[in-house]
Amino acid sequence: MSSVESEASRHARETEPVTVDLERKALFAARVAAQAKGLSLSEWLSRVAWEQAVAEAAETSAEQYRLHPDEPPGWADSALDRVFGQDAA
Repeated sequence: MSSVESEASRHARETEPVTVDLERKALFAARVAAQAKGLSLSEWLSRVAWEQAVAEAAETSAEQYRLHPDEPPGWADSALDRVFGQDAA
């Protein structure tokens, strides 16, 4: 018997409630940006956090490559695949 997962069930499985403290101006700007994109504040913050985390991981990876440029052939490509190969949503 095949069951179809509801959107609410999938969302609950893929998210985790957290409490954060934001500066008022940052919160205001985030709300405006989320509204402009047609997203909830939670969705917008999650996307921005993911994008920033990926960017910082790529930067760290690039720094490590500069420190150790003699990795085996193809290592850099597989490292980038590991960093960027994951889907955010």
